[in-house]
Amino acid sequence: MLPSINVFGLEIPTYGIIIFIGICIGGIIAIQYFSKFNNIKKEDVFYAILYAVVGLGVGAKLLYILTNIPFIIENSATLGFWNIIGQMFRGGFVFYGGLIGGILGVLIYAKQFKNSFKSLLLTLIPVVPLIHGIGRIGCLCAGCCYGMPYDGFGAITFDHSPIAPNGVPLFPMQIVETICNLIIFIILLITYKRFLGTYKTVGLYLILYSIVRFTLEFFRGDLIRGIYFSVSTSQWISVALLIIGIAIFIYEHRKKLG
Repeated sequence: MLPSINVFGLEIPTYGIIIFIGICIGGIIAIQYFSKFNNIKKEDVFYAILYAVVGLGVGAKLLYILTNIPFIIENSATLGFWNIIGQMFRGGFVFYGGLIGGILGVLIYAKQFKNSFKSLLLTLIPVVPLIHGIGRIGCLCAGCCYGMPYDGFGAITFDHSPIAPNGVPLFPMQIVETICNLIIFIILLITYKRFLGTYKTVGLYLILYSIVRFTLEFFRGDLIRGIYFSVSTSQWISVALLIIGIAIFIYEHRKKLG
């Protein structure tokens, strides 16, 4: 769609710009709104976001490389191992790796500066689907995370994408996932006060997004992300996070009764 923007002769990736916008919007909402419910200073939320962003980048890139290990092994002899690794670093990211890395970043900040990890996590987790949804618009611009060939309602066709197949009608994966993430954000916003002080918001997010992601993976067209027993790496992670999300709800319910 629009892989990059030319600013004074400099080509700037649209994906990075939109991700940055998403982080800014989500960060402002977390700092100005959700922080007041968790007795946490706004500056701590701001710095925790910076740690989370670093963790997000490292985790997303690391999982991208790990999911491509079969491709690396298969092609290292012909393309060269270090050449492939270089391509991996210039290539994409995997959201689940970013989610795990971001949470670890918040944990590191909480431990380093003796803040409440729970308060920081409960402040930041509601805006994750909002940031993610905005980020998928960046994917649409770049052509990454594209859908399978599809000529039905809402099909999109890329003309100048360096990633997605050009001239082929595809399932509007990025648009659908953006909508799903925004719906999840609205649900978390509506239920936030009801679950205040518990990890149920975290559990609800994991349950909702894992179901969405597991389902949408069947409509993805970029199958290089790893397929094991006819199920992608992200689907296996979705199953694990769904179980964790349900376990969180059970734990919090029993704690309330106990």
